[in-house]
Amino acid sequence: MAERSNTSWSREVASFCSSPKLFLTSNSVEVFLDELLKGLHNESVHEQTKILMLDLFLEFPSLLFPDQKAAKDTAEILMIMIQQKSNSVKSMTLRCHLLLAIETVLITTDNFNSNCNTAQEFASLLFLIISDINDKKQGISNRPLRITACECLRELETCYPGFLSQRIEKLYSLQQHEFSPVHQSYTLLYSVALKNAIQILAQKEGPSDGSLKSMLMGNESFFWSTTEDLRDLRPACGEQFLLLPSNTETKELKSILALLLEDSYLFTPVAQNSLFWQIIQVVAMVRTISPVIFKSQLVRLFGTKDVSFFHSILQMKAVFTDSLFTAEDENFLLQRLVGMTQHPLLCTPLKLFYLDCLLHFPENRPLNSNPEENLPVLLTPQMTSSLFPTIFNDSSTMLCRQNLLSMVFLENEGFHSERGIGLLFEHMMSLYNMVHKNNNREITTTFFRTVFLFVRYFNYCEKYMESLTKSLIELYKSDSALAPYFINLINQMQNLLEFHTWPVSLLKALQKQIVDLTVDKHNMTFLEWHLKILSRVAQENIITQKSTVLFLKRVVLHSDICQKGDWRTGNAILSVCKHVLQHQHLNSVFMDVANLLQYLVHRFEDIDIQDRARLYYILLTNVSSDKLGKILTMSPSGSQSKTRSLSSIMTESENFSTLLTIQNTEKPILNLSPICKDSNGPLFCSEDPTVENLITSHFLEDYYEQLNGLRSCLLSLKYLLSFKGNIAPKYHKLFCIALQFELTDCNYEPISGINIPCLLIDKEPTKVSIHLVPKEPYPSVLLVTATYSTQDGMTYCTKLEPLHIKFSELFIPLPLPTSWSPEAGHQLFDRLWEKFQPGESSQSEESIFCYEMSEKLLNILMLSYFSNFVISYHSDVYKVGLCLPPQFHILMIVKAQDGTAIFSIRTDNWKFLPYLNTYLLDVTSQK
Repeated sequence: MAERSNTSWSREVASFCSSPKLFLTSNSVEVFLDELLKGLHNESVHEQTKILMLDLFLEFPSLLFPDQKAAKDTAEILMIMIQQKSNSVKSMTLRCHLLLAIETVLITTDNFNSNCNTAQEFASLLFLIISDINDKKQGISNRPLRITACECLRELETCYPGFLSQRIEKLYSLQQHEFSPVHQSYTLLYSVALKNAIQILAQKEGPSDGSLKSMLMGNESFFWSTTEDLRDLRPACGEQFLLLPSNTETKELKSILALLLEDSYLFTPVAQNSLFWQIIQVVAMVRTISPVIFKSQLVRLFGTKDVSFFHSILQMKAVFTDSLFTAEDENFLLQRLVGMTQHPLLCTPLKLFYLDCLLHFPENRPLNSNPEENLPVLLTPQMTSSLFPTIFNDSSTMLCRQNLLSMVFLENEGFHSERGIGLLFEHMMSLYNMVHKNNNREITTTFFRTVFLFVRYFNYCEKYMESLTKSLIELYKSDSALAPYFINLINQMQNLLEFHTWPVSLLKALQKQIVDLTVDKHNMTFLEWHLKILSRVAQENIITQKSTVLFLKRVVLHSDICQKGDWRTGNAILSVCKHVLQHQHLNSVFMDVANLLQYLVHRFEDIDIQDRARLYYILLTNVSSDKLGKILTMSPSGSQSKTRSLSSIMTESENFSTLLTIQNTEKPILNLSPICKDSNGPLFCSEDPTVENLITSHFLEDYYEQLNGLRSCLLSLKYLLSFKGNIAPKYHKLFCIALQFELTDCNYEPISGINIPCLLIDKEPTKVSIHLVPKEPYPSVLLVTATYSTQDGMTYCTKLEPLHIKFSELFIPLPLPTSWSPEAGHQLFDRLWEKFQPGESSQSEESIFCYEMSEKLLNILMLSYFSNFVISYHSDVYKVGLCLPPQFHILMIVKAQDGTAIFSIRTDNWKFLPYLNTYLLDVTSQK
């Protein structure tokens, strides 16, 4: 097999990452893994490409290693590679990725144990790397490798608690003597190992005197038995484990913890949080060490706005409660959290985090042990008065504040709470008015969520609930398209308030609003939404359905829906009928429903609706009410009672799977292959220096006005639809083929499906044009499925190979206004070239691409790939203008000099340069 190039490997890795399981259906795992390892050994493959290949081991180990042996062999090969690599700065990044890949492979495949020699060698290698403290042997260039090794050991200790418990003294020595910025990594590694070692000691039944001191002085081999016996070690917290050594024995441990806390001042906030959490757990387990050692840290942590430090405070409070925090501290923390929720310098996600902290605040003496949302006792309406939501808040902040304040007012009685409930109702009505005036989706969604929260907490306030019901009815009257929001609100409220009557009262009001409508053209416009509401109303057994059925009869008798025969409308009417048939008071509407169904059978101009109405009529007139309800609620995943009902109309020997309308094929039988574009021949224009000056003050403005027309530009890609490989005879003639396309990113507008009348195996393949509307002109992958019918009347669905949209397929010539002469393109190129000069505040960028190539080969290259895009050709210099819809450009000045082709590039979007570089590498390497 030929060796792959860097470009080939980049494409292969991208293809795997886009859909790993789909990739491995057409490629053997063993073969692909073997190719990966060969590529990593290949010296011609760039190190950056090798890093991309190693990332596959980090992201998809479970897919790449079907068994432990394959994983063990791979780890052994990677170990050999890292040992063979030189200590040069150039290979540093690759060596770091090799360490991460080896560790990931060993851990995820359960190969990190005492029986695996590679695992033992890897652990020894990591310890050897971190032993080079202060860069004495390998120099400062080796520092990234030491950081990576520390992180690898920390992850091993986390996955296998106690693995380093017999080397605590050595780790402490390394941590104490490391003075470079890597000191942070050494400290975090030591803190995790120390915590796990103490936790193992605390789990033992009555540890002997001196055991803690012996553990701190341990400097033996790796504790491999721990990796097998204690993988399920639970995190230490509170009273879970207790170690009660004497005060004398903990003196050295106290000194170590004090030094660690003193070192924490030098670390990043995230690293400090991690260190604090390990020390918190140690102090929680060793009862003779007082939490007071954190007091000096609290002084600075209380005044911070960093989220990591707040995490640390709340962790300390949750574990130590009043052993460390006084009532004044608790009150101050609550006030601080309230202030942080509205801090002007904080982003919205952080403000929401602090709001959530208020709802999960670890009190010193909590009254409720429920882990769900609970308010602190000290949080009063006065303290939270500044948190009232306004219409100027974003929706997330608005809803979170309303939820918090609702709980505050619910838990507190008095004037402030009553006034607060009224203000929340006024806020809800403000949103209601906004929905009335501007039916914006975000505002509408926020309003209904606000209603949900208000009803959830204050459903006992009758005056507000009556007013809310009237307002909602008025809202539905003005915009019936909000029916899905109403249905969702009612469903959620019934799930939350199982026995409350408000959801049913709202449904009754909606039913009355709908059934009182006249059957005119305006009301029929919104019939689809009315039927959805009535279908939901019919599911409530305590609501009578007489008025609903009479409304349906008026609709079918006095409108033209039966003559139009719209399947969607007929299906919506029958959906209401179906729920009415399941109603417990069916007898009261029996004759009306029967007449309605008979009318649909004889008058509705759609065979499917007629058949379904006939089925309902037969069931209504021939089956008892109990059995009727069971039959109509049947589903393939139903309960045992539904299975028994199914047996009453179907024999047990029948295979229910044969009733599926669409069958999946076992393997793809269709293929879409791109049609190679024919060359249009050279379109070179020699630049004429005598061309009159066309530049005016509106020159570029006119061009960009023309460019705006590309915002909805369709790029048409041509493909051939044909059969794939040897297929069964029943697939030789396919009919009514529907191709559906699914985007894998957000760079293009949704692609409409394509319908093809037929495809015959003995005829020519069918040409298919796929139209793309780019939002961002980047390469992409389209997932394709095809649904079709065969001669025997069966319908099948099959997946096709994904379609790869190449970067070069997005190129189009510069769109010159029709009023311009062809010569204007020369000056346009020059003006755009000046406009795209890189600047600090723009996305414009320039680059140079060089490739060894003669002038003759360069001419052939330009004819083959860029003939349609050459703006001018003068003195052996090509000016190439590429437009990428909807609004971007790539400009190139190309010339041959001393046997080298030089591409000078400018673009108004620097993000395209990597893709252009890959494309130029491809086309130049073929010449």
